[in-house]
Amino acid sequence: MWDDPASYPYLIPLIWQGDGPTPSPGYSSRGSMYSVGGIPHSQWGGSQSNVGGGTSTLPAYINLYNNISAQDSPAEMILELNTNSQGQLAFLLDVTLMDNITTTNNQIVYVLTHDWEPGQLPDYFASVILYEQEPFALTTAGQSESYELAFDMAPNWDLTKMKAVAMIQTFDGNHQIHQATITDFTGLLPMFTTNITEGPAYLGIQFTNNSFPLNGIDSWAWDFDSDGTFDSTEENPYHLYTEPGDYDVTLQIEVDGEFAEITVEDYITVTDGSNITGPLSGVWIPGNSYTITDDATINYEDQLIISEGTIINIENDVQLLVNGLLVADASSSRGEPIIFTSDSSWSGIRFFNTQEANILDNCEISKASVSAILIEGDSKVDVIGCKIFDNTSTSLGAAFEVVGSDDVLISQNIIANNYSTNSTGGIKCNNSTIEITNNLIVNNSGSYSAFILMNNSDVEFINNTIANNESHGVNAYTFFILSSDPIIKNCIISENNSIFFSGGTIDVTYTCISGGYEGTGNIDENPLFVAPTTGDGIEYDGLAADWSLQNASLCIDAGDPDVMYNDIDGSRNDMGAYGGPNPYELEITDSEENTININAINSISVYPNPFNPTTNIALSINENDIQHPISVEIFNIKGQLVKTIVNNEVVQATNFIWNGKDNYGNSTASGMYFVKMETATSEVSKKMLLMK
Repeated sequence: MWDDPASYPYLIPLIWQGDGPTPSPGYSSRGSMYSVGGIPHSQWGGSQSNVGGGTSTLPAYINLYNNISAQDSPAEMILELNTNSQGQLAFLLDVTLMDNITTTNNQIVYVLTHDWEPGQLPDYFASVILYEQEPFALTTAGQSESYELAFDMAPNWDLTKMKAVAMIQTFDGNHQIHQATITDFTGLLPMFTTNITEGPAYLGIQFTNNSFPLNGIDSWAWDFDSDGTFDSTEENPYHLYTEPGDYDVTLQIEVDGEFAEITVEDYITVTDGSNITGPLSGVWIPGNSYTITDDATINYEDQLIISEGTIINIENDVQLLVNGLLVADASSSRGEPIIFTSDSSWSGIRFFNTQEANILDNCEISKASVSAILIEGDSKVDVIGCKIFDNTSTSLGAAFEVVGSDDVLISQNIIANNYSTNSTGGIKCNNSTIEITNNLIVNNSGSYSAFILMNNSDVEFINNTIANNESHGVNAYTFFILSSDPIIKNCIISENNSIFFSGGTIDVTYTCISGGYEGTGNIDENPLFVAPTTGDGIEYDGLAADWSLQNASLCIDAGDPDVMYNDIDGSRNDMGAYGGPNPYELEITDSEENTININAINSISVYPNPFNPTTNIALSINENDIQHPISVEIFNIKGQLVKTIVNNEVVQATNFIWNGKDNYGNSTASGMYFVKMETATSEVSKKMLLMK
């Protein structure tokens, strides 16, 4: 009946719950009033009851409803659920008697219900969360009175699922209900929530308007920093807090010229970053101190942007959990990496069930004791140009553990001197098909020194250098492969271990491999590294070695001749991490020791950055692309288009000014933005920070 209000318009369901540690208020007194002896026990109009369930319950309820709803009521009631002058929620009730009331001990009963929504399951859709009463003295037709009951709203109440009920009932005799009425919240009530309320500068706060009415608000005005000036008129703004301190937040809303305002004192706390715990959001910059001391999480729909040169110290075996978006991108400043490390030990970065475009670029990750980078739950992560070293593990891959995730790129990294007791010091993949390209994977130690691939991990290995790793298992192998069919191309695998423990089909081509291996273009030669380590495993510093190739190396110009694999200078692919179109280092030399022109790579520069509100966008476009149309666009952190700078045009100039406004001329809010350039041959992007 409750889910068919058109057929039963006078039904107001109320459920007093008696189970659990906090039964509904009034449960005992209402039960005593009706001499409840069985469950469920229903009362209709106070005077008629039905006990028990079964197939006869609904017909019985319908008969009781028809009997009660056919009676004439002596009273009219007009009820509002609104706010009073003190900002409390309040029942505002007007009563007029249309006929005499002859019963005694009459009361007005106020009930607040939660989760009442037609069609909602489970059955606790009209649970009583507030129950109050007061004497009702009107007895004669024509009398009228106004009543108010004010109360504070509990933090766990959701006003969108609350209804107010008022009844006139006698508490003598048969407890007849003379009239009842129900309403939603009807007033103007500014309310908001945020993703977090505390964290280090620059703290990123996403404000969400929860004001009433739910629809029809004409304007919003926000004061984020207690200065009496409104900072935003967006409905759900994002704001960066740049200085430590406690901040009041004010929200003003307006409907048809009527205004309401709320100020929450000391709502936002910005810390100095020396003791970070809990949810994370915002932008971290060099110069600030960041020490994570307890559980830290980037929640779903939140983002943490870390700028080049920032150092993050993580203590107490804490793991940095990423469910939202982590962008640790120092690609524009190869000399100033982002550093994740510990004075003791920590448990690494775990990406779990995140489909955001997570990026680790030019980061140094060390001292983790579980797995430096753990990627699970079909997460999307690019790890590019990083140094991953001196990490340890027991049963996981010390450098990488990738589980059930296919949208993962591991490229241009040096993975060195990592150690695992019972797994691999390098990369372990379980049910994951990923790309591993142009990496130096050297001087790692484990039961299987460099890789474990299992359960359909059909990984592509392109242009990697795998050398001087050490296996300490019963069977010493560089690769452990189980039920997986990897593709290995244009690589150098220079090992004293046996190479493959195979439980799958391995496709190896154009690879220099110790001991040789059947396949097109494979060779078994000394790679002639410039200055490799003098031994295997973690006792030798793989980071300090030079793994590039001497001029006489037979690995030069020996990779796959398909032009798609050509080196950055257009010559045939060189085997190993320094070959191919995306070499381990951007500034490399060819076999004649001539420096390759780095300008052949398209890039974007932004200065100043951060900026307010204007910045310069400078494009570096190679000679081939400059003759063809390009597109340059600016996106916000959610991937939404904000501004089109160039729309598929051949450009004459390569410098542009962005004034912080969108395509409609509106000023954009503080936050992180990305400028993306798409050319005939590539797509590159650069992050920008607008700070107002």
